[in-house]
Amino acid sequence: MSSGLDPAFVGRRRELATLGELLHQADGGTPRLHLIQGPAGIGKTALVRRFLHDAKRPHVLYASGDEAETALPYGLLSRLVVLPDHFADPFAAGASLLAALGQAQDGTPVVAVVDDAQWGDPPSLQAIAFALRRLRHDRVLAIVVTRDLDDLPEGLLRALDGPQAGRTALTGLDSGELARFSAQLGGPRLGRRAAQRLHAHTSGNPLHVRTLLEEVPERALTDAEGPLPAPRSYALLVLRRLAKCGPQAQSLVQAAAVLGTSCPLHLAADLAELRAPLPLLEQACTAGLLAHRPGPDGLAVEFAHPLVHASIYQSLLLDHRRRLHLAAAGLVRDENLRLAHRVRAADRPDADLARDLAHHGRGQAARGLWSSAATHLVNAARSSEHPGDQALLATEAVTPLLMAGRIEEAQDLAASIPAAAPAGLRSYALGHVASVEGDTIGALALLDQAWKEIDPDCEPQLSARTAQQLAMLALMTARGADAARWADRALALLPHDTDPDLTVSIAITGLCFSGGIEEALARTAALPDSSVASAGELSALLGRGLARTVSDDLDGAVADLSRVAAARERSLPFRLLATALLGQAEYRAGLWDDALVHTEAAASIADDAGQGWLAPICHALAALVPAARGDWERAENHVRIARERLGRASGIASLAHTAAAGAALAGARGDPAGVIAACAPLLDLDVHDIVHEPGVVLWHDLLVDALIAVGEHDRAQTITTATLRLASQRRRHSVLAAMERCRGALLAARHDLGPAGQAYQSGLRHAEASGNPYLLARTRLDFGAFLRRAGHRRSASHQLTSAHTALTGMCAAPLLERCNQELAACGRARPSGAPAERYGFTTQEQAVIRLAVRGLTNGQIARELVLSVKTIEFHLTNVYAKVGVTSRVALTAKLAETRAT
Repeated sequence: MSSGLDPAFVGRRRELATLGELLHQADGGTPRLHLIQGPAGIGKTALVRRFLHDAKRPHVLYASGDEAETALPYGLLSRLVVLPDHFADPFAAGASLLAALGQAQDGTPVVAVVDDAQWGDPPSLQAIAFALRRLRHDRVLAIVVTRDLDDLPEGLLRALDGPQAGRTALTGLDSGELARFSAQLGGPRLGRRAAQRLHAHTSGNPLHVRTLLEEVPERALTDAEGPLPAPRSYALLVLRRLAKCGPQAQSLVQAAAVLGTSCPLHLAADLAELRAPLPLLEQACTAGLLAHRPGPDGLAVEFAHPLVHASIYQSLLLDHRRRLHLAAAGLVRDENLRLAHRVRAADRPDADLARDLAHHGRGQAARGLWSSAATHLVNAARSSEHPGDQALLATEAVTPLLMAGRIEEAQDLAASIPAAAPAGLRSYALGHVASVEGDTIGALALLDQAWKEIDPDCEPQLSARTAQQLAMLALMTARGADAARWADRALALLPHDTDPDLTVSIAITGLCFSGGIEEALARTAALPDSSVASAGELSALLGRGLARTVSDDLDGAVADLSRVAAARERSLPFRLLATALLGQAEYRAGLWDDALVHTEAAASIADDAGQGWLAPICHALAALVPAARGDWERAENHVRIARERLGRASGIASLAHTAAAGAALAGARGDPAGVIAACAPLLDLDVHDIVHEPGVVLWHDLLVDALIAVGEHDRAQTITTATLRLASQRRRHSVLAAMERCRGALLAARHDLGPAGQAYQSGLRHAEASGNPYLLARTRLDFGAFLRRAGHRRSASHQLTSAHTALTGMCAAPLLERCNQELAACGRARPSGAPAERYGFTTQEQAVIRLAVRGLTNGQIARELVLSVKTIEFHLTNVYAKVGVTSRVALTAKLAETRAT
């Protein structure tokens, strides 16, 4: 970034003091985010640059949006951080920015500036929001500068409204400051009345004032009564400066305007057909039109202000502008920019341009570059000659827009497809948007209509996409067999060279949801080990991961889903679903620190990306570990958000997970009435799939426990008998373990002690076979409590001690408290606590410790937890202080010693 420091800067003391205080707080490890908003020319950039100059100490990352590059994916972000060639979605890109912010904090705070954010490309703004929302203990002050909030995406607006954020609405200079401003510019001395008149005329806008000072005779300025040019004539004043330059210098400036607010000098010279541009550049700089700085491709030029660029660009005659854009398309190397120039040059529908845009967009989609694909397909629709082709291309663009998380644009585009478009197009586009938003009822009606209207012989790919969406909706509405059938239809229709995305996994999942687990596993029998699975096998691997979770092969499930969740080449919905399901498998496998990281990441991304169809499930899964650990505030927050996201038209899958999470929270708090209330919606459903299919969503045992607690033994018996029968038919060890434990509790409540003991022992056998350590610990705890009450203290102590060890390792505080009470009643001393309990580690510290003792570097831990390196360092420093060590080696040894005692 060139300093661009304005020597005539005046005023803004309050604003500078605010930024200085925010930097001080950031330097102390409290990250801050600040919005500076105001109209063009008001001095937003000048304020930031003065602040950066005066601050002197910080490491600065600076990027500015460019009106000419709003369609260039990651154009803005690439000015903040060096990016790999491609990203599947903005959230992977945001993780790279987060890593860069962490690395930049090397002994100095970081100020990250996003200037002219209103011109930032949507993927960059989403990525920036993702990174900023994950700053925890970083020495970072992020400043976002914009004219209008309406142009910023929802995720960034949410970050700007967060607890670490503030904002400044910049207004004009007052009359006294305008007088000093004039003096510092070498302008006339303005009396009080003249300064007041100038202020009233310009509202104190520094750019307008500066232009008037340069262009208007001194007598007109100092005369308190005479007329002044209107500020709206600013463009004319800029063009007067341009007219003072020679013809070749004017050509250079105009060429630069076509290339954007900044560009390499040699490119502008080539476009203007100039061989010796340096003297011409000097003229433009002297006229206050251009500035120059070193760039990656040699000397770069940039306009003195975006309004200067806009004034010159808009002044170009349309035909001249068109010819310059066409010439620029032949000069730039990047295909995205080349096509953007061709689009700007188009003055009528162009079949060749539409074809090239569509071809490039489809190629980008095939590589998983959804945002770029969407942009080119939208432009292809606008460039097409025929209304039918326009509607078809617009419909095709809706899917990559949704895949990229650009929900609002997809909504607007789908709504713009005319009702008179070829049959089914509008219905499909609106239905796909409704599906992602979570409106399953509306989506089903629209997509069913689209399926009836679209001819699969003429539009096989669109028919396939419609069938895929109907398959997903069948899953969400608890119709597993229908989901499998629709997915198979989609696969049959898709061309062989088309990415099926989630379709294969939907078919397998549908079978899991409707009792066909054996068939689901059979479909994946030929899959290789997850470590060597190819990109083309990821969809089937996702399905197998869920099938293994449901069938209690938890180690296999975690391996499969870990591979899928790490695949950057897949779409955002694909990776989001994989991350959520991985967290679910890790929760059941007792890997709670991992589960918390993945479920909370999935919930956060679902919110940021507007994925309403999956957000309730993600938040529900994210509540399970905090509830079991007694982290009430965190668990309550996730359950509350899941319920809020659960609209009246949401699917049954979302309802089932949300109800189960609410029941798990109430059960952990010892609130049986709360459990019964949470589960009530599920008992009213006239469906089986998902809700009652064993192993899919675990909630029946929670309800039975609550019913026993309130004395409703008959209802408890009915649910227990039905669930046990089905779980036995399906051979679900986890469900059999939970329900045998419940059966033991029910028999004990009825004083039938012999059969009760047998039920508990059966529950133990199934719990051991399930691979679920929390389930096994819970069974041991209840069995131990039963044995103690029956007078078998030695046997009770054995079960309770084993339960205590497992629960301590998972930090399951609510059950640990019960276990300690039972052990005390047996006359046994409380066993030593786990390191987390003994040292008081937080949940985030536990996650960092787990990865640190495995040998991961701070950078690797940061990438795994989607946090900055500075945050990891903060947590490790706290951990060392709590344990009393100064190195990882010592930490590992100390923790091992603690576990052994």
